[in-house]
Amino acid sequence: MKIVKHILAAAIVFVLASIVSSPGFAQAGSDSSSTPAALPPVQSQGQTEYLTGGIGADESEAILKEARTWPLVLQLVQNGPTRAAYISDVRVTIKDGSGTMILDTVTEGPFLLVRLVPGKYSIDASYESKTLHRDVSIGKGGSNKIMLLWPAPGNEEDR
Repeated sequence: MKIVKHILAAAIVFVLASIVSSPGFAQAGSDSSSTPAALPPVQSQGQTEYLTGGIGADESEAILKEARTWPLVLQLVQNGPTRAAYISDVRVTIKDGSGTMILDTVTEGPFLLVRLVPGKYSIDASYESKTLHRDVSIGKGGSNKIMLLWPAPGNEEDR
């Protein structure tokens, strides 16, 4: 009987050790921040590459980490009665210094990352019939982060 108990105890220890060391168990117990969330796909329009998204906390976090490597980062926000909120479905056009259209897209989330060569650009972003304009200079290296803040609905003075 003692031999059966020892064999049974050894089998239980072996099974538990196998479970704890299995990849599925290790992932379930690991910190989710160590596994990068999937980024939305990089798209292109002509020579311009861009990435848009940020729906959900995981995708937003992944985009914000990725944003450090992009020359232009737009964050799209609208004021609300109690706090500002991220928005999407914003039409964004970017023209270079000579007025040539570089990008014309509608965002799929509150972030738009754009690879631009150094130079001067104009940005127009339209949301709910309200267009915001910004002029920006892109230098070598680094990242320009611009928050575009629309007024709360019905409050044109808020900006």
